[in-house]
Amino acid sequence: MRRWLAALALLIVAVAVGLTLWHQSTSGSPPARAAAAPKQTPRAAKPTAKAAKPKAKAPKATASPAAPASPARVGLGVYNPSDSWSSAVSFGQQAGQPVRYVLVYLEDGDPFPVALADQAYAGGAELVVQFRPAMSMAQVAAGDDDAYLDSLIEQVRQFGHPVILSFAPEANGNWYQYGWTQTPPAQYLAAWSHVMSLAAGVSDITWMETLNIDYSGSGPLSDYFVPGVGIYGLDGYYASPDQGTGAGAGAGDTFASVFGGTLAQLRQLTSRPVMISETGIPQDFQAAGIPGLIQGVRANHLAGLIWLDANIDGGNWAMTSGGFAALRAQGT
Repeated sequence: MRRWLAALALLIVAVAVGLTLWHQSTSGSPPARAAAAPKQTPRAAKPTAKAAKPKAKAPKATASPAAPASPARVGLGVYNPSDSWSSAVSFGQQAGQPVRYVLVYLEDGDPFPVALADQAYAGGAELVVQFRPAMSMAQVAAGDDDAYLDSLIEQVRQFGHPVILSFAPEANGNWYQYGWTQTPPAQYLAAWSHVMSLAAGVSDITWMETLNIDYSGSGPLSDYFVPGVGIYGLDGYYASPDQGTGAGAGAGDTFASVFGGTLAQLRQLTSRPVMISETGIPQDFQAAGIPGLIQGVRANHLAGLIWLDANIDGGNWAMTSGGFAALRAQGT
């Protein structure tokens, strides 16, 4: 019992001491504290994302004036009676560009001009052959001219480079025995079909049907249209301003007055390439007429033009210095 009372007395003492210490801590001098941090001026809330720094504007590019586009070159060709490559080269030099086509005419029995073809090919030009048969279209269709035609086609095959070959040109005109009023169009078309069949498999030949421009009294273009050729040619000549008669004649011919109507008809019949296969302008009108001729070829997207550089058939077509200057000025 005494032990229990002694323990109780000790417990009471301990509680009393604890209460005393607690009272001192709440009512007495506080222990030293860490110095308070200085009061700060309130700041704007920090943005959650950093504002992007504005970029310096690139100076506005000043567009320099566009240089005028160079006009597309017109494929220029030439016929010269000498049938010489040196004449073709000279023509091209004076015109301001190498010739693209060299035209030759062949009659029955004439050999393929291998030397000229070789020189033209080496010089970047293509030979254009116009074959004018002496036999009737009925004879050609029946095979009577096959010996010569087979020989010609074989020579082209052996040459081994592209050649444009035209048969019986200008049949819608009335001056050849195979043409309008002299041979029925059906016979002409049958002859064409036979001739092309002889060259089946000769890939270097591009067949060209050559038509004359319309004139008063010419045959209907649609009657003489040969389907299946690779390109169509139009032959036509300008008249001097003082001439009042003839195909395309008038006070200053233009591309439209000479070729426009026939070209429009041809475009109704085919979408194949078309070229001016033979043309000329009288010498006194070349400087004035050539710019429109070149622009017409370019605007109508023709494959080119071949100039008859000779004074033949009653016309003065040989190119003059003024004509050459006009060609160069057009950037042919």
